[in-house]
Amino acid sequence: MADNRSFESTLHDIVYSIDTGTGLKIIRVTLYVLLLLVIVMVYTATQFRGLKTEEAMDYAQLGRNMSIQGGMVTKAVRPLTMWKVQQRTAGENPLIAGHPDMYHAPAYPALLAVGFKMFDFIGVDPFAMPEGGRGVAMDAERWVILPLNHLFAILTGWIVFSLGKRLFSREIGFMGMTIYYLSDLVWQDSISGLNLSMAIFFIAASFHALVVSMLNKRDGDPKLYWITPFIVSIFCAAIAFLTRYIALAAVPGLCLFAWLMCGRFRGGTRFVVVFLLLYTMLITPWLVRNVKVSGNPAGMVGYTALADSPRFPDNSLDREYHPDIAPSSMVTALKQKWILNYSGKHDSVIPALGGGILMAMFIVTFFYHFVRPQVNYLRWGLGISLLLMVVLAGFFSESSIHMIHAFWPFIILYGLAFFYILIDRLDLGVRIYNLGLKCLIVVLAIIPFGLTLMPPHENHPYPPYHAPIIARVGEMLNEREVMCTDMPWATAWYGNRVSILLPKDLDQFYEINDYKQYISGMYFTTITKNKPFVKQLLDGPEKSWLPVMSGRPPPDFPLKEGVALNRQDQIFLSDRDRWSGQSAATPAAE
Repeated sequence: MADNRSFESTLHDIVYSIDTGTGLKIIRVTLYVLLLLVIVMVYTATQFRGLKTEEAMDYAQLGRNMSIQGGMVTKAVRPLTMWKVQQRTAGENPLIAGHPDMYHAPAYPALLAVGFKMFDFIGVDPFAMPEGGRGVAMDAERWVILPLNHLFAILTGWIVFSLGKRLFSREIGFMGMTIYYLSDLVWQDSISGLNLSMAIFFIAASFHALVVSMLNKRDGDPKLYWITPFIVSIFCAAIAFLTRYIALAAVPGLCLFAWLMCGRFRGGTRFVVVFLLLYTMLITPWLVRNVKVSGNPAGMVGYTALADSPRFPDNSLDREYHPDIAPSSMVTALKQKWILNYSGKHDSVIPALGGGILMAMFIVTFFYHFVRPQVNYLRWGLGISLLLMVVLAGFFSESSIHMIHAFWPFIILYGLAFFYILIDRLDLGVRIYNLGLKCLIVVLAIIPFGLTLMPPHENHPYPPYHAPIIARVGEMLNEREVMCTDMPWATAWYGNRVSILLPKDLDQFYEINDYKQYISGMYFTTITKNKPFVKQLLDGPEKSWLPVMSGRPPPDFPLKEGVALNRQDQIFLSDRDRWSGQSAATPAAE
């Protein structure tokens, strides 16, 4: 039947929709999304100047290797992993050309590999070095690594809204999402190039899916409506672990929440057993792979815990070709590292000013009983996982400590919920007073974000990283040749060359070069050259390398030709002159 409504009536309906109905919601959502995109672009433009951590470059080069070779192999080779691989291969072969990675989980490199493959599919090289000496970021960083991390950060904000609306109210969910998007630590994690944003998203998604599952089961919904999110929660938890091993700390909290929600001993145990069985089945193939290449389900994680401890400062453990690790000294080293980590990085546990306020309110909620039991049960699950992650993270790197940010979405929601309870108890009566207090908590929470955007902005990551210089050094070797350097993660990523980390001393270099892998070039940067002269270079652990860096190598040293780079900041040594046919000048790091 034809629509006989007049044009005026149709126009009136459209105007009414825009004014109060669906149209108004669409406009509001669109404006919110546009504002979010502006925030992301401004933050990235002012704070990102290229990858600046060895772990981020390690992940990037692993993603490229996976996109080309299809396996978890690395071009950043450590003497320590050479020693480990030799123990498990015929003829004590360290497998330099296809060296298996034993430090990192596979999910994030696999995702990067998919992104890199998409560039190949459209015929664009994402690894081409930017033109001009001031270029510091490849297309792969700007159009694959950053967008993927930003996407996970944005999706996590949506989970904050959805979970806040389900547990508390729509207003708390919206406020929580807004605070999350205006949190400095969220975007710092996102532009770091690490797998933090991805791991945080899957941890949050796992808790969210489990909350949906348990509430649907409690409300008597059809089995499909609670079994599906329950399975999704397990998958998300497994992906989180395969993104970053320390995400395992979320599993006890998930299991505790399911156990409490399902009646404890009246059926809750059954759900916990199913959760753990399916979770274990999903992660077992990767654990088996680690056992094959390293003899340990967690790969080299145990050695990572010892790295940068008082017993093995900086990366000295990775440089050991013949490590001597006494079990008696391991416990002491781990204790000292844990204490030193948190004495210097405690601000990562209570992030910034706004985070401190909401964290304080989150902690107070453990002494308050909410009306809704699911809110109390989830809080105890989060508390157990947070405590476990704090304990575990202290034994590892700074990025592991930053994984505590995985609980920031929940801290925001519980902190806001308790703040709203306090406002209700005050019974101010005047609506504008309540609104003013709510605005105040948002302003206090986003102060670190605002201060970060103010000048001065982030500088280029030199020293020691400057992509054009590193790429030029890589071009001096062909794809089959191997170099030795003090930053193999950078030469593997920007130079795309197999690079062995500078061994502990000259004797270990000779052993590797003479019996395991011929080394065609050696690249020293400010990582080594800027070390304390007397304490490290003249009469310390680097004393065997000082003559080599100073242009006075031993008579039997195989790399006798050298060229200074970037105003004498760096030096490249080789077995022959590889640079005379090229311009001797190199782009200076700005």
